[in-house]
Amino acid sequence: MDYWRDPMNWPRDLDWTCEICGSNVLTWGFQHARCRCDVCHAEYHMRDLDTGERVTTPICMLKPEYRAAFKVLWERDGIPIDEVADADWEASGIQAEEA
Repeated sequence: MDYWRDPMNWPRDLDWTCEICGSNVLTWGFQHARCRCDVCHAEYHMRDLDTGERVTTPICMLKPEYRAAFKVLWERDGIPIDEVADADWEASGIQAEEA
């Protein structure tokens, strides 16, 4: 079963871009309000995590330390997050079990 399908169609800030790769195209997942970048596969949420209210600026679901490490890996290798090898995570200083 394909978890990711159909373009994300909620209203979004027009100048928003992915924090990792700069794309502005998102695809919906089966989990409500969860989507991912079409290019680097970073996951975003379209609801405020505290209030549950809809947002127009997608919220990156990666912890800040993973975000920084993945941005470096993305710029170096251009590999989507779900294809990054354990060795690459380990080399970035982030433990693969947590990623």
